[in-house]
Amino acid sequence: MSVSSSPSRTKVALTVLFHSSCAVSVTLISKHALNGIEAPVSLLALQTFIQVLLLTAVGKPLGWIKFSRPVSVWKGLIPLMLARLVGILAKTFCLASVDASLYQIARGLLLPFTLLLSHFFLHPPPYNPPLSLFGCGMIMMGFATGMITDLGAMLTSIKGLLLGVGSSFTTAVESVVVKRFLTKGDEGMWQMVWMTNCMALACYLPLFIISGEYTVFSSLYDSAMDVDVANAAAAVDASGQLHAFLYTAAATGGASFLLTLATFLQISVTSPTTHMIVTAARGVAQSGLAVLILRETVTMGRVWAMVCILGGSAVYAWGKDRVKQRTEKVDNRGVYEKLGEMEARESEEDVELRKV
Repeated sequence: MSVSSSPSRTKVALTVLFHSSCAVSVTLISKHALNGIEAPVSLLALQTFIQVLLLTAVGKPLGWIKFSRPVSVWKGLIPLMLARLVGILAKTFCLASVDASLYQIARGLLLPFTLLLSHFFLHPPPYNPPLSLFGCGMIMMGFATGMITDLGAMLTSIKGLLLGVGSSFTTAVESVVVKRFLTKGDEGMWQMVWMTNCMALACYLPLFIISGEYTVFSSLYDSAMDVDVANAAAAVDASGQLHAFLYTAAATGGASFLLTLATFLQISVTSPTTHMIVTAARGVAQSGLAVLILRETVTMGRVWAMVCILGGSAVYAWGKDRVKQRTEKVDNRGVYEKLGEMEARESEEDVELRKV
């Protein structure tokens, strides 16, 4: 029997560091762009366009992506595309409405929503032990503490709270839909990411107009092109805003592409338990960097909320890991019993053959 070697600790550590760096970079760079011009749809459109270009440049030569696919395949991926599109839109609108240091807290209901939806829509539903449910309760307490204290201090609006809850729900829906497509779909993960991104690009144009961002960029462009000497300062300022937004949007596109690569690497070398704990720890690091780089406010309410979310994530992952270990022990015991029965049967047959 061949035993697959587990990845080294160095490889796991470097992969986790790479993935976390990409994820934090995407969030902080996106927030920096949105602080300049609050245009989430335009940011996502440019980000997705850059990501499609890079996915094509890397995936096509390696055979991960095929241009020619049947129309039925494109139609079959529309639900996945819509789930991903709504999820990323909700996340970006949430990021535009709250501080980056509060972003992880505002989306603190992601795990509870995911567990709830998985219970109703995944068959068989995953088992969650009482310890994991207790950890989920700690995360919910962290969300409530952080949002209530921020609302009380008028650091966050009701809009930010609602977008945080909505973003958590849509991301949970996205995760359930992606899981169902991965288990039933015939296309590879790279192919599905590329195809859904291509279809999403077609959706951004009407959203660009409906959201009113067209008028924002139109007025900025007119100001930047104004040759009147009296408006020279305003023209320079508008031009600087446009260029800064385009550069940061391109940077988020490149970081998102690297995040896609990092996600595949992390899936291959880490366990779900490690992923849960790393995600929570990444939120703490992200909040700290947002305070240092973006000069955001830090409060005791936010600190306590992050402690609850980090601790709850660790407890949830610990509970799931204990169940997994017990299941593996039972499975191994069953295998050993079957092997023992086979060996006993073979020895009996050998005795009978010797008698003959």
